[in-house]
Amino acid sequence: MRALGSSTVDTVDALLFAPESPTRDAAVRAVEAAFAHAGETPGGDLLLALYLYGRCLEKWEKTEDYDRIELILDALDLVTRAPTPDDDAHGDAQLLSILGGQAQLLRTAMGVEDALSCSCPVATGARARSLVTDLDGLLEQELALDDGPDELRALIRSDATASRRYFDAIGEVADGILEFVQLDARGREDFDFGHVLRTLRAAERADDIKGDVYESELRAHRFALEALNEHAREPHLLVDSAEVTYLYPFALRGRSTTLEAATTVARALGDAFAEALTAGIGPVSVRELDLNDLWDAGGGESPGGGTQDPRDEPGYSGVSIALPPIRVTTTADEELDFTAEVRLSRLGNHHLLVRSELEGARLHEVNQSLRRGSHGMGEEAFEGLEWTTFPRYADAITGTIASALDAERVLNPKAPYHVVLAARSISVEQTAESTPRASLSQLQRAVGASLLFHPVRHLTTSLEEWIRYPPPTVDNLLEGQGYAGDLVTRTDNTTVAYMPASPEWLIAEYVEMIEFVSSVPPLLTLWERRAADLDLELKTSLQDEDVSIETLYDQEVRIRELEHEVRAQLAFLRSPALCRTRGQRRFLDALWEAAGLPRLEEELERRLTALAERQERIATMLRRRQREHTERLGYRVEVVLGFIAAASLAGVLQWTDAAFNVDARMWAWIEAGLLGLAAAIVVGIYLWAGRSR
Repeated sequence: MRALGSSTVDTVDALLFAPESPTRDAAVRAVEAAFAHAGETPGGDLLLALYLYGRCLEKWEKTEDYDRIELILDALDLVTRAPTPDDDAHGDAQLLSILGGQAQLLRTAMGVEDALSCSCPVATGARARSLVTDLDGLLEQELALDDGPDELRALIRSDATASRRYFDAIGEVADGILEFVQLDARGREDFDFGHVLRTLRAAERADDIKGDVYESELRAHRFALEALNEHAREPHLLVDSAEVTYLYPFALRGRSTTLEAATTVARALGDAFAEALTAGIGPVSVRELDLNDLWDAGGGESPGGGTQDPRDEPGYSGVSIALPPIRVTTTADEELDFTAEVRLSRLGNHHLLVRSELEGARLHEVNQSLRRGSHGMGEEAFEGLEWTTFPRYADAITGTIASALDAERVLNPKAPYHVVLAARSISVEQTAESTPRASLSQLQRAVGASLLFHPVRHLTTSLEEWIRYPPPTVDNLLEGQGYAGDLVTRTDNTTVAYMPASPEWLIAEYVEMIEFVSSVPPLLTLWERRAADLDLELKTSLQDEDVSIETLYDQEVRIRELEHEVRAQLAFLRSPALCRTRGQRRFLDALWEAAGLPRLEEELERRLTALAERQERIATMLRRRQREHTERLGYRVEVVLGFIAAASLAGVLQWTDAAFNVDARMWAWIEAGLLGLAAAIVVGIYLWAGRSR
């Protein structure tokens, strides 16, 4: 890279790897300037184009920042696009155009990866085949060139040939998967991935791909196909009927003042809030939250201390914001409908809920449905909306709500979303005509258990990769509580509830408790951050020897208020007073443990302990300041009393002289001695008080 110069290389690197992404105009100006500088050296523009392409590949390998890569590709395209017939560019212009076009094919390659993230064989196959066609065209252009650096041309051919072999194999994989997922149990009896596996093995052994990163990626696809082949004839689970919910929890913190959750709810019920949301989101409906009466505890402590009658105001209550319905067109051109609702809670555990129905869903569809709510899902088309994934939609909605309430949104990075699959019926798909209802033991053994009982993984390595997940360990949170045959189990980001013989109202109760616990992490994060911020402020104050006593008093009060508020609210969340029955409380506790919330509580407790230590230091400083203040006051009082005593003695002597008409010389000396003694006493008091300080 010496030929390009260190400044040019640094500029290019910053475009892709600096902490902040450049604007489009800034990226274009930087790339144009870099090429202008590189063009001063023979072959410099080709070298720079190759370097930019390589760095884009490296960025793609390490991150999912497609937008930033495409930003640089846009700028590169303006510089390297094919010259017109009248262009007087130097002889390398055509090769530069080919190299620039090869870089632009990264867009389609990233599109294939995005389709894999959607677990969509339709889009994966179509995009892979489109890329193969484009690579064929690029190779033809390179072969048609009459001149150009041989080493660079060989590098272009090598990269294009390896990419072509990989994406051609991916197209074969996608076609095979698409055929497989459309088969029922009887069709899978005779199905075999043999042809596709032979293609994959040949591609892995090919010299042009040996040692390339694509070789390892083909291996992942091959292992998935081999596992599907192995389990094709085994019983598969079929979700006959279920509701899927994507939950996005958040908490709110006032930007300038403390934003109490109850205040949030009160403001949300006002007309101004609904108008602001309608302007930013679309037509909304705001009303009091209609909750299941499981939260009616029949009396108990309120979140802020004291007592309340839950029949008037349940501990868990709030506002429901009904959002416009959502229609999504998948990458396979299927249309799916969703409902959306935001719940603002008086306890502060706010959350967005997006719901849809699953009917007769095989494992491929269940996999896509579970992934759709995650941050690892690829892009789909949202009708009439600018967003392309549900996490982006959730970010926009919750951000708009926070803005309308003049609040800061708080999230928990370890629990940004949760997917709930509430199944009414799951069958075991077998070759016989009947598909019997799945027992709990079958749920854990049949093909599909690894999908239902493992968390959604962020990145995918192959289509239907769930087939390679290890056998799950299923912990039934309803053990000893629910009916025989009922199951609720939780992972890091999913909960599956299977209650085939329970009435709908009971299922709704359990789902509501599942959603409640899943919405708590940001609330604990909010409390921890408030404690951390106050702890930092106190640390600064304690290092300031000139801090005023009034400031110390104020900070001590704030510590006590925050600790009281947090402990009272946390105690209520863990209290039997939160819900009606002990069984419901036991289930909430089981969910709480499974969600890993005790770890968040421990972090919160550490913060509160640190605050208590700060409070003790502040109390010590206050006692010292108070003692110093008292001593200074006592010193001043003693001096004043001394002067008063001396003045009083002088007054007595004057009265004696006047009353008894004393005029003897000896008496005058006695008076002078007494006054001197009084003065000595005052000075003594002054010096003693000073030493006592």
